[in-house]
Amino acid sequence: MREFDKKVFISMANKMLKEKLYDSRLKFTAKEDKICQILLANYPTAGLSTVADLSERAGVSVPTVLRFFSKLGFSGYTDFQKSLVEEIADQFNSPLSLFRERAVEAEDTIYQSTMRTQASALEQLDADFHERDFDATIDMLADERATIHCMGGRFSHVVAERLAQHLAQVRPGVRLLAFNPCNTPDLLVDYNEHVTLVVFDFRRYQPQVIHFAHMAHARGARIVLFTDRWQSPIAKFANRILISPVESNSPFDSWIPAIAQTDAIVASVADRSTDKTRKRLAAIEAVREEFMDGA
Repeated sequence: MREFDKKVFISMANKMLKEKLYDSRLKFTAKEDKICQILLANYPTAGLSTVADLSERAGVSVPTVLRFFSKLGFSGYTDFQKSLVEEIADQFNSPLSLFRERAVEAEDTIYQSTMRTQASALEQLDADFHERDFDATIDMLADERATIHCMGGRFSHVVAERLAQHLAQVRPGVRLLAFNPCNTPDLLVDYNEHVTLVVFDFRRYQPQVIHFAHMAHARGARIVLFTDRWQSPIAKFANRILISPVESNSPFDSWIPAIAQTDAIVASVADRSTDKTRKRLAAIEAVREEFMDGA
């Protein structure tokens, strides 16, 4: 199966089990919600690992994992995996899954192929979207009782900077952290539950960023993680995880899906209080004009 077909297959397969994970009538505990996030972030492959591996990735005990699947209506983890495999097989053998293939034209240029790849990645993001999880992330980032710090790695820093600059336009208390081992760790002394750290950490995960996020979490800060389907180690303790495809036609990962997610976040935070946003933007424009007049 081609790589593109695998992506389409994963995003379409197992709708019934996904619906159980998304069921708003089920009141998950904080630990159960972590298991749910891990399963949905890399679905369905995360459900094909061992129960010990799943518990380790979610940072919870094996009995907690087993109680989680019992709440979903399964007799155990084996019963869940049996249903998962059956639904994968059903989807794989359906006429639709066998019919839908990537239309790659022999005369496609690299430009055209790149555009197709990025369009497919955005379609995958749309297919995997669920309003409840996204709204929970917006709840954290729109909460003006907390300050927002944005941090990225060597390359993903540019996405963190984009989010910080735009988010600062629509709400106060946003700061971009340019990681400097000489002074950035000093900020941790003031970290507590009133700080939300937004971290961008993709494959070839950066140890210093991971360590900073871990120390921030230990001091009570809430963590929102942007990562890829392989997941940064930060996922083990993050409060919210946003997964984006990074595959591209170039030698480097693509940030386009992650940028699209940040754009949706900024728009959603602004929409939470349109009057306040409008007043803030007007005040920013006034300050800019005053500054330029005096320069």
